[in-house]
Amino acid sequence: MSRGAGEGGAVAARGGGPRLVTAAPGAPLDLGSMSTAPPPAPRAPGAAVTSLGPPPRAATAPPSPAPRDTYDLGYGYLRHKDYTLAEDTFRDFLRRYPSDRLAADAQYWLGESLFQRQNYRDAADAFLALSKKYENSAKAPDSLLRLGQSLAALNEKELACATFGEVTRKYPRASLTVKQVVEREQQRVRC
Repeated sequence: MSRGAGEGGAVAARGGGPRLVTAAPGAPLDLGSMSTAPPPAPRAPGAAVTSLGPPPRAATAPPSPAPRDTYDLGYGYLRHKDYTLAEDTFRDFLRRYPSDRLAADAQYWLGESLFQRQNYRDAADAFLALSKKYENSAKAPDSLLRLGQSLAALNEKELACATFGEVTRKYPRASLTVKQVVEREQQRVRC
């Protein structure tokens, strides 16, 4: 049974997160095992220091098998610009929960992640899938706009212009922001 963080114990994370072992007051708590990688070899004097950046993060399991937790995990990766993990998580969400009420949003954020990585072909596919499968979603106008931007980035001017025109035709009640961005994009692409 989990207890609140207090004397002699701590709350176990929801689902499969780290678990703290309840112990007597003052006794160490088992937090799991840590990597015991050997220390780096000493550098020769004058040797160049090279940095490959931080190591890639491993995917974390959602705190529970609930669709919302998987979605939130993917969105968290996206917000932290861990696009590969965001894409993997949203793809997993869409595979496991294709009829969930968050599926359209997951499809949009999958496309947005691909768009941010300038993977315009796959982004266009993701936005097109949302436009077809979830055309009544609140994200549909934004998705169609992003589809047009992806096509423009792929130098598909005619398709991009047609897509921008579809945003206002198909979604006359789209937000003012979406409509303004469509107008700017039409001018930029010279539709």
